[in-house]
Amino acid sequence: MSEPNVSATESTAALEERLAVIRTLVQQRLHREIKTITPLGRDSNNFVNLVQLKESSLDQEANHDLPLQHGTHKLDSSVTRIVVRVSNPGAMLDEDVRVKNEVAAITLMHRALAGSPYNLIPKVFAWEASSSAGSGWIVEEFMEGEKLSQHFPDLSLDEKALIFDQVAELFGKIQAFDPEVNGFGGFGFDASGRVIAGRSSLWSVGPSSNYADWYQGIFDKQLESVATTPLLDGWSEGGLKERLHHFGASGGLRSLLRPFENMRSTLVHGDISAENILIDPETHQITGLLDFDFSHVASEADEFFYSFMDFGGLVPCPFEGDELDRLREYQIQGFPDSTPLGKVEDPPIDLDMARLWQATLRKHHVHGPTDIKRIAELADIYWFLIDVCPPFFNMPRWLAKRTDEQKQAVKVAIGKNLEKYLSRWGY
Repeated sequence: MSEPNVSATESTAALEERLAVIRTLVQQRLHREIKTITPLGRDSNNFVNLVQLKESSLDQEANHDLPLQHGTHKLDSSVTRIVVRVSNPGAMLDEDVRVKNEVAAITLMHRALAGSPYNLIPKVFAWEASSSAGSGWIVEEFMEGEKLSQHFPDLSLDEKALIFDQVAELFGKIQAFDPEVNGFGGFGFDASGRVIAGRSSLWSVGPSSNYADWYQGIFDKQLESVATTPLLDGWSEGGLKERLHHFGASGGLRSLLRPFENMRSTLVHGDISAENILIDPETHQITGLLDFDFSHVASEADEFFYSFMDFGGLVPCPFEGDELDRLREYQIQGFPDSTPLGKVEDPPIDLDMARLWQATLRKHHVHGPTDIKRIAELADIYWFLIDVCPPFFNMPRWLAKRTDEQKQAVKVAIGKNLEKYLSRWGY
């Protein structure tokens, strides 16, 4: 089934509205004039545009001496290219906090990578949260380079090794960084501009005082969401709804989380992937790390539930089938040293590449899945929480592309996974 087309009138109207927002904010907030606005084609959670600025005049610079917002840098008069990200309200993120969360996360990322010889994190020049008046937006530094995803499939294993070395090095700095916020969840700013814990834009939960409370809060939110998801109807069929509620009410999840209550907090990017890494296509030097929509504070295990899928580094659900089960076992227990492992097409898994990625983490003294105590148990809990109310069941694009029979088949498969989790845990 093809995705339905938005009418030309609606599409043009929405585009013109966004362009008007960009023109206004550049002129009124940055006191600059625009030459061109070009979509960058990175639209998903945001509508991303490259804005070419006219050179700044002395009069404009005089008007620009204004107090800076929290998390921002002054826009130098020599800058003639910026990126404007306008929030997409259809992205299923918490519109009330998402912009502030991202700006605060970028602030922390700059600190985490302060010792890096390269500027990999974009500066923020201005931002505004979403409101009843319109979508939120962020004005960022333009980062040179092309998306790694455009080149990654064609790279040799040796070329991927060069990329992996750089990613492992920067990720190691992020993993070791102490965000110095009290609690787990998203980010915000206090009145003085200090980054503090806040509500997560991804889960609409937090801040939580400890890690176990953070995951418990996600479970409670997922139960609320599944009750209002038409296709799932609260898992009312076959007694699954009752089992889920009994699991929560009787302290089942709390019991599973008890060993993780005192997990050390760390900064989680939430989507380190080939899509969000920029490179110089000639030298394969990384030139930027982008997109902090999903960033939050959690444990060092959590990044491996959100990131590194392209590298064979995302720890999967325990019920994905033989090939992914084998990948997961290798990730957690360790890969064979030298035997060629090969690749499969469905699902696409390159075990030799995954082994290289894990070896690169070890080479750079970065904690990988084999180094994180009880990560298998935590991965089970995370994927269980996802399955309670998978986000795609509320995504219009996903729903529009599938027949009723296909949707029902996915629902049945996920329901069976939930039953397996609950049975494994005695519920």
